[in-house]
Amino acid sequence: MKHRNMGFSLVELSVVLLALGLILPAAIIFWQLSERHRVETVQVDVQQQSRDALVGFLHATYRLPCPALDAQGLESCTGGAQVGLLPWRTLGLPRPEAGMLRYGVYREPSGGATANAPSDRDLAAPRDRMNSLRVRTPNPKPDNHTEAPNPKAPPVPEVTTSLTSLLGKTYVDGPTGPLNPDCRASNVAPGAVGPPTQPCPLAGADGVGAVNLIDICLALNTASAPIVATAGFLATQVGAVRRPAAFVVAAPGMLDADGNGQAFDGANSTASNASPTFDAPSRAVTNLYDDIVIAASPSELFDELHCGASLSAVSHAHFNVATGAFVLERSMYDYRDQLYIAIVLARADVAMAAAGVLSGAAGILDGGKELASAIADTTLTAGARSFQIALASVGLGLAVASGVAAGVAAADAALSLIEAQKVFDDFAANTTAMTNLSIDVNQNALKADAIGH
Repeated sequence: MKHRNMGFSLVELSVVLLALGLILPAAIIFWQLSERHRVETVQVDVQQQSRDALVGFLHATYRLPCPALDAQGLESCTGGAQVGLLPWRTLGLPRPEAGMLRYGVYREPSGGATANAPSDRDLAAPRDRMNSLRVRTPNPKPDNHTEAPNPKAPPVPEVTTSLTSLLGKTYVDGPTGPLNPDCRASNVAPGAVGPPTQPCPLAGADGVGAVNLIDICLALNTASAPIVATAGFLATQVGAVRRPAAFVVAAPGMLDADGNGQAFDGANSTASNASPTFDAPSRAVTNLYDDIVIAASPSELFDELHCGASLSAVSHAHFNVATGAFVLERSMYDYRDQLYIAIVLARADVAMAAAGVLSGAAGILDGGKELASAIADTTLTAGARSFQIALASVGLGLAVASGVAAGVAAADAALSLIEAQKVFDDFAANTTAMTNLSIDVNQNALKADAIGH
């Protein structure tokens, strides 16, 4: 009995191999696309969390973190490094895979001198950069006096180069003291003896002082000025132009697409402290590039933090409030002096009325004398001059009337003086209250500047 051998013919094998040849590449491509999508999803998710953590860190510490030296994720601020790995532990980010992300931060310090602080652009360093315009409280404190001129009236508002200028300057230890590069928001000057000096928003010698969100806003504002990034400072490459970036976070994608032996492709693999340039987030994925980059420009962060309104308020609003209170105080003292003039005039009226009373009394006496003389003349002339009695009587009556009018005027002048004194005293009390209010408003405005409100 014959047995047939069972198997595939060459034709059948060819068909199967052809089918596999068509299916396998499609399956590999599908797997690559699926895996790339999965990797991209994970990387985009961790990048977005990293961005949120960076902004939160900025709100909490008024700076961005320095780069990490390794995947352990602890920032290292020594040496002014701009490029490294994401400091995920410092950020408190519960994503160890974030340690594989490259990170860059804009750092352009201006020097340690207080005068250089407003131009400082080191976004990874906490620094008091904002020295807002201020009004100093007059010293000694103005008060009311019962006599003029008032030796402690508020000075006239003015702006000069003097250390004791009332507007735009603040002293430390009184009008003879220096300007306040070392004053504290805590309202106590270094080595001060006696009561605390008034507060101001400048940092002390320790460099910490009154650092707040306003200071990082000012740094972002100045860093936004150049359209083309300065060589040696963090940027993203947009075509042929380098654009300033506040921070950059780059993920390596799934493959070494450009085959340079590194996970990162393009500029992301070559970015360094000497040449801190990353690829732009808008660069398209190709067969030579599959990195994912997120970045925030200084102007973008400036808008996100609502810095415009904050800087405007600190630069002008508090100064305007304090100046308004100061000018109102001065106006009230000037009006108080006008009321004092009213008292002086009332005193003059009282004196004039008293003189009128005395003049009336003298007139009555003179009228009595004339009447007595007229009676004597009439008696001596056997009534020939009797008309003089009538004239003298009229004169005496007018003198009496004048005396009565002078008495009424004196009483009215006395009442006017009492009323003028009462109005003056009441307004003087309100003026003292305005002085205290002006001082409180000014000090609260300075404290508000100091804490960044």
